Amino acid sequence: MSIKFLLTVYICSAIGGDCYTNPEYPKVFDDHHDCIRAGLSDSYEIIYAEGNFTKEDINNNQLYPKFTCIPQEDEGKIVTRLTVKN
Repeated sequence: MSIKFLLTVYICSAIGGDCYTNPEYPKVFDDHHDCIRAGLSDSYEIIYAEGNFTKEDINNNQLYPKFTCIPQEDEGKIVTRLTVKN
């Protein structure tokens, strides 16, 4: 039995005290290294590069990204999701 790592990226508000994610998570990775690397990259993309939030949104709501890479035993039921970016 092998271990997979489930990545979930959250966008949190220090003011509201809550965090949100979107339906494309969790994403599955074969090792911890790749999961952490994707978590850092995805966090940046969501908060800055994709244009989801303005500077004012980030400041007014004190938004910050958070991610987790949770190890999960793979019993042959975990399917790796592939993301294709243009």
